[in-house]
Amino acid sequence: MVAVHLLNNHDVRLSIILINSGYPLSKGLAYSSYSHKHLLNVRAKNMSAFPERPNHFVDWIKQHENFRVIDQVTLPDMFLPRNIYGQYLKDIFENAIRKKPENVSISFVHDEAIDLEIKNEQAQIYFSVSPSITADKIILATGNHLPANPVIENQSFYSSKNYFANPWLHDAVNHPDTDKEILIIGNGLTMADVVIGLKEKNHQGKIYALSINGFNIVPHRAAQPYTKLFEELKPPYRLEKLLKLFSKHIHEYGAQGTEIIQSLRPLLQQIWLSWTVEEKRWFINHIRHLWEVSRHRLPMQIHEQIQQLIIDDKLEIIAGRICDITEDSTGITVRFRRKRDQKEYSIKVGRVINCTGPVTDITRMEREFFKNLLLRRLIRPDVLKLGVDATQEGAVINADGITSENIYTLGSNLKGILWESTAVPELGLQAKNLADKLIKQVWSAGIPGGENVVQGKSVKQTRN
Repeated sequence: MVAVHLLNNHDVRLSIILINSGYPLSKGLAYSSYSHKHLLNVRAKNMSAFPERPNHFVDWIKQHENFRVIDQVTLPDMFLPRNIYGQYLKDIFENAIRKKPENVSISFVHDEAIDLEIKNEQAQIYFSVSPSITADKIILATGNHLPANPVIENQSFYSSKNYFANPWLHDAVNHPDTDKEILIIGNGLTMADVVIGLKEKNHQGKIYALSINGFNIVPHRAAQPYTKLFEELKPPYRLEKLLKLFSKHIHEYGAQGTEIIQSLRPLLQQIWLSWTVEEKRWFINHIRHLWEVSRHRLPMQIHEQIQQLIIDDKLEIIAGRICDITEDSTGITVRFRRKRDQKEYSIKVGRVINCTGPVTDITRMEREFFKNLLLRRLIRPDVLKLGVDATQEGAVINADGITSENIYTLGSNLKGILWESTAVPELGLQAKNLADKLIKQVWSAGIPGGENVVQGKSVKQTRN
């Protein structure tokens, strides 16, 4: 979307190079799902890619020949397949390329960026195969990172052909031994996706889903927007004050936690930015799990399928912690300590799928690109280790505390800075604001005399 906004600019001359490796261009991982039953977790009316045009996605659906039979009245509140949203993004991107003005060019590098260095106020990007390139501005639009491997003694298991570290790839659910039991590590939204994928592949064996807290996902329910707390809340937004207000509205007004959190959506970034580091740490240590449960919900039809599988004993939810995983000719043995009695148990499975969620601590990432950026001191983790340290606008802060004039980021990399930084409404606004910022920077560095075209300026967008 940053590229789309840059392509739409008529004011300055830009050369855009989009670096992409591994996932379909313009759809990425989330919206090129292998299953048409993987649904968006947000209603269609809240999924516009353009913040200034809130009905854009719904209008696109209505105008699309293949989707005209969808009921127009209920459409805005539907949870549509993620594949359809992928088509929407692809259409936006291709239209932007077709309609781009002459002062903008775009090209692509289909390779993995593995290193970057700053030379003479320009960035040099290196690849695993392709020749290096230079750029004035770099945008790290890298999205979610892979889950971290489970902490086990037998780390050789990580290389097993029956261990799937990336739950979002088709391989994770493809060609399962239909009768063997399967362990999913994690009990969040990705677990639900994987279970649906396995059932599509006619898997008949039992599925275990293990995490520290067990399964607490709640469904989206039809409800009127809750406004009472939002109306009462005034700055300063201290954490202690917010907790008291939450308790008051739950006990005195019978409000649901999900309703309250949703009502605060317009203020979430402001609230997070106003907290001290100590408040943020306390929230993460004590409230985060409950917050995530209330904030990230499943479409009702998917939630009902998961519930039915539990009732039918096809899916067993385990709250506990893995001790070790070993494999021999008879299968995979998983030892774990159950939370409720602190006793150790073991199960035998034929496949293990890691659904623990994206790793956020960039110092723990296996990506060579991020390792090299850290070694070069071009980036550092934010103080909470939830992503990359940066300004609110996405300018990266290096290991010496200096704000970069070359490197920018957005999305999940800014989770520690903005907290609410992974959903489409926030991503759409970040993409537009970042593109506008870069265009203004190019303009301000323009040719003396006020000409509105800057020669030779380039913007590269990295999406590995």
